[in-house]
Amino acid sequence: MDIKSISISKKIQIPLIASIVIGFLIILVNYLYSIEELTDDVYTKEKNSLKTTYSELMVAKRDIGLTNAINIANDYSVVRALLEDNRAIAIEGLKTLSQKFKKYTRYKNIKVHIHDANLHSFLRAWKPDKYGDDLRSFRNTIVAVKRDKKPLVAVELGRAGLVLRGLAPVLDKGTYLGSVEFMQGLNSIVKSARKSNGYEIVIVMKNEFLPIATRLQNAPRIGAYTLAVKKDVINPDFLHDLKNIKIDKVDNFQITERYFIVSEPIEDFSGKVIAYALVGDKIENVNSVIS
Repeated sequence: MDIKSISISKKIQIPLIASIVIGFLIILVNYLYSIEELTDDVYTKEKNSLKTTYSELMVAKRDIGLTNAINIANDYSVVRALLEDNRAIAIEGLKTLSQKFKKYTRYKNIKVHIHDANLHSFLRAWKPDKYGDDLRSFRNTIVAVKRDKKPLVAVELGRAGLVLRGLAPVLDKGTYLGSVEFMQGLNSIVKSARKSNGYEIVIVMKNEFLPIATRLQNAPRIGAYTLAVKKDVINPDFLHDLKNIKIDKVDNFQITERYFIVSEPIEDFSGKVIAYALVGDKIENVNSVIS
């Protein structure tokens, strides 16, 4: 082959090789960009799914609390007991109601608290011998129900920690007789999230409220926070991983070695953040979608 032929060959091969290399680089850059874009999209969808799941479970629980409070406030035995100032009528009426709950619903140990028109405890169904205490100074929800004569539902601190309270006024021909309170813990939210979506939830309360939530004094701590749901309903691996995140980071997701996590604030009746719900999914589940 003469020099002229080699020269022509190089003129053809060099641009061809350069084109291949450039094309490969373009494909590689486009691939990496697409993977990054896909990852962001998957993470955003996962974040929204976790937040939505928690929100829906909380809304459902709030609806249950409010509906039951309204129904119990209209129960004949409750109205008559307050009207006649006869606790025995309420005790018997709530006993029958509790039996129906046990038989026909998944609520086996309902907690109903009746307050009189002066905002004193009239009857704690689970502790009938403890009554008469003045609730005005620390139970803002009860004060609001008397003031507005409207039902409400809110998270409010108590000795047991975070309690979701549905309240409704007890009225007789427009006259305010008192109010009824249907109380719920938050453990069922943890169980429901795991059962329906395979998600994990842990709820933690700020340590500054431990003087109120005296029954949580020995609960596990995570820095400036205390576990506010029963330890036996949560995943210990998930609880352990929470030590590696910023609990109050609510604007975005966080990733640990094993979990993809979002944090949702929990406000009390006054709008003050008193706790956080940490909702997570195994990172391997999230990454499998990308793969």
